[in-house]
Amino acid sequence: MNKLFILILITLPFIANAQVVSDAKLWTGISISKKVNDFEFSFSEDLRFDENMTHIDKVFSELGAEYKIVKGFYVGANYRLSKDNDYETSNHAIRHRIDIAFTYKHKYENFRFSFRTKFQTKNALPTENSPTFSRNKLAIKYKLENNFTPFISYEFYYQFNEEKIINRTRFSLGSSYKINKKNALKFFYMYENKFNVRNLKHNHIYGISYSFKL
Repeated sequence: MNKLFILILITLPFIANAQVVSDAKLWTGISISKKVNDFEFSFSEDLRFDENMTHIDKVFSELGAEYKIVKGFYVGANYRLSKDNDYETSNHAIRHRIDIAFTYKHKYENFRFSFRTKFQTKNALPTENSPTFSRNKLAIKYKLENNFTPFISYEFYYQFNEEKIINRTRFSLGSSYKINKKNALKFFYMYENKFNVRNLKHNHIYGISYSFKL
């Protein structure tokens, strides 16, 4: 009995770890934006890698618009067309995603605070859970005098399925670098935690993107 108890204690951590999937990912992208009065229009192309940055996970194009309602309050909408990797069929699936976001932004000296709530849905396979989410994100930026603006953010996903649960969180740390008035770079690290799913999943995501203002 004692030997069995000791064996369980030894093997339990390995059993628990076997149920957790961990991966390193790389997100890259390029975007163009244009302000027209109280509107800002944007278009981006993104390429994302998974399996320790050795395999293309998805490629997508996204078109968006944001409108300034009053000072500090914004509403926006985006449409995404993506080609996602399907591991079960070793093929790729075409996905359409639409989201509507409401954002509040506030400046205090060199600090930039923002809170965004987003409602997102996309087409999904019959075997998948509900693809509709509420995403809530809090971000803090600090503008330095050397064109760097470091930031930190936290986001959680609320899924509208039978259980109605929070099943994903994202913690990000990074910075943007203003090359000049129209060009900028952004780089970040994100820790993504997926839970309340069949297999727990932890992702270490590294990102770099380039943006251009017309």
